[in-house]
Amino acid sequence: MQNSRIRLLVVLGVIALTAALYFAPRKIEKKVSAENPSGFSIEDQITEVKGRLKEEEKNQIVSFEDLLKKNPDDKQIQDSLGKLWDRFQTPQISSYYYEEIAKSESTEQNWINAAFRYFDAFKMTGDSLKRVFFVNKAIDCYKKVIEINPKNYDAKTDLGVCYAEGTSNPMQGILMLREVVQEAPKHVMAQYNLGVLSVKSGQLDKAVDRFENVLAIDPTIEDARFLLGKTYMQMGNNASALKNFDILRKESKNPALVKEVESLISKINNH
Repeated sequence: MQNSRIRLLVVLGVIALTAALYFAPRKIEKKVSAENPSGFSIEDQITEVKGRLKEEEKNQIVSFEDLLKKNPDDKQIQDSLGKLWDRFQTPQISSYYYEEIAKSESTEQNWINAAFRYFDAFKMTGDSLKRVFFVNKAIDCYKKVIEINPKNYDAKTDLGVCYAEGTSNPMQGILMLREVVQEAPKHVMAQYNLGVLSVKSGQLDKAVDRFENVLAIDPTIEDARFLLGKTYMQMGNNASALKNFDILRKESKNPALVKEVESLISKINNH
């Protein structure tokens, strides 16, 4: 699955990521609890998002909802609703339907389908209370995956990120990511996320090593090369920064990234 799963969080973009790094349900009842401190409910979320949909899109949702009311345990209808909400880029809703499928048919793939959507919802929301809800849901689902298959390193990597970025025990997540790279040294996302976490903690030498490892495995991963260049730049190693930025400037097909890289090259050359 590594590198083959396309998240719903497609191309939020390396620029936005860098800004963050360097500057600086069955029915879920609406009640506040340790698991759900936001009082989040799937019904409220659906109502909110429906208000932003076009009439034709809203009608598609309603038609499947009506079918599900008549057949509440029909996994095919739940899957259709999940896919429809995916199309509207709302993992905070589609995750619920895939979790319902996993509850009734507990397989590795079904729990993954729920987990990575909760993961994306966690990464996408700016609401701190909802982040707690979604990260806890993602953690629960990824644990189910690993119970079924302890060697699912994609799930273990995402679980590590959940702990590192979404809980009060980040070291648990870092240790989990280290376990992945120890057992699977060429796991790109584990190496990459350890690099990101090293940047956040100010361990720039370690970040460089991690991003270099990623590029040794796959030199086409632009996010890693961009962050490597930024890290070198932050360390004052402008020659290495320029080397990586120049590769991106020549090879990237992402106009926004090229523009950002050219700006950084200019900044280095003019100082």
